[in-house]
Amino acid sequence: MTVKRVTSIDVARCAGVSPSAVSRTYTAQHKVSPTTRAKVLAAAETLGYRPNALARALVNSGRQGSGIIAVVMSEFDNPFQPYLFCLLTQALQRHGFVPMLITVIEPCDIRAQLQQALSYQVEAAIISAGSLSQHTTERCLELNLPMVLMGREDKRETITAVLSDNRMAGQLAADYLVSLGLTQLAFISGRQDGQASQERLAGFCATLQQYGLPSPHIMINQDYAYHSGYRAMKQLLQSYPETEGVFCACDALAFGALDALRLEGGDTQKIIGCDDTPLAAWEGYRLTTIRQPVEQLVEQVLVNLEQVLNGTASSGVTVRIEPTLVVR
Repeated sequence: MTVKRVTSIDVARCAGVSPSAVSRTYTAQHKVSPTTRAKVLAAAETLGYRPNALARALVNSGRQGSGIIAVVMSEFDNPFQPYLFCLLTQALQRHGFVPMLITVIEPCDIRAQLQQALSYQVEAAIISAGSLSQHTTERCLELNLPMVLMGREDKRETITAVLSDNRMAGQLAADYLVSLGLTQLAFISGRQDGQASQERLAGFCATLQQYGLPSPHIMINQDYAYHSGYRAMKQLLQSYPETEGVFCACDALAFGALDALRLEGGDTQKIIGCDDTPLAAWEGYRLTTIRQPVEQLVEQVLVNLEQVLNGTASSGVTVRIEPTLVVR
C-alpha cells in the first residue's frame, strides 16, 4: 500500500482555512489568531502532518542556511568514532542544527559524496579527519564549503581545526610506564599518515629520551582497529619478548593487544591506551588510558562552527586541548 504524503493543502482543507494560514502558523515571524492556530494544529495532528523544516529554513529571512551540517567520518569499527559521533550530533542538535552523516569507506571518491550532500542544502561540514586518510582529508578541503576539522590540522592554515594535545598524550604514557619501573617499551601505532598517531609517538619517544631510556620498538599498522592491535601484539611477543610495557595509539588497538597478551598469560597491567572510550572502563578490560577531552573537543568544534558560519573565524587556527591520564 502506498502512503500519500500529507501536505499543507490537506491541512488547510481539513481545518477550513487558507493554505497561507497554515504556512503562517508554522512560520515564527508571522502571526495568526489563536482560533486559526488551534484549528490548524488540530487538523495537523489528526492528519499526521509534519511541516517541511528544510523548506521553511530556506525561505526564513532570519536564517540564510538550512541548518544541515554534514559530519564526515570513517573507522566506525574503532569504538572512539561512534562515541565521538554520538556526543557531536547531540551537541549539534542542542544548537539547532541537523547532522547528516557521510560515512567514508576508503578508497572512495569523497568529493562525489560531498557534492551529493551539497544537493541537500548542507550549510557546513565537520570533518572528523582523525579517522580519514591524509589524501581524503585534502580532497575534502578542496571543496568550497564552510568546514571545521577535527583530529588533524590543515597544513595550509586555511581551515580551523580542533585536536587533543597528542604529544602530551605520549608524554603522559611514557611517564606512567616509567613510574612502574619499566625500561623496555614498545609503541603500537595507528595509521601511518595519522597525525594523532605520529604525534603521540613523538611525545612518547621524546619523554623516554629525557629519562635516558632506549627508543621503543614500533609496531606499524595501517589503521586503528582491534585486529591490528591483536596482530601487532602477537608479533611483538615473538620479535621482542623482552618488552615490558606497551603504549597503544588508541584504545581499540589496546583492546586487541590486551586480548593477545591474555592468551599468552602476560601482564596486561603494563598496556596503556589512548582515548578513554566507554569500553575502556568495562570490567573485562579496565584499561589504563590517556583520556581525550571529548566533551571539550566537541564544545570547541561548535564554537568554531558558529564562527565559520557567521564569518568571524580566523583562518587556519588550530586549538589543542590537554588530555589526562586515567589509571585503572
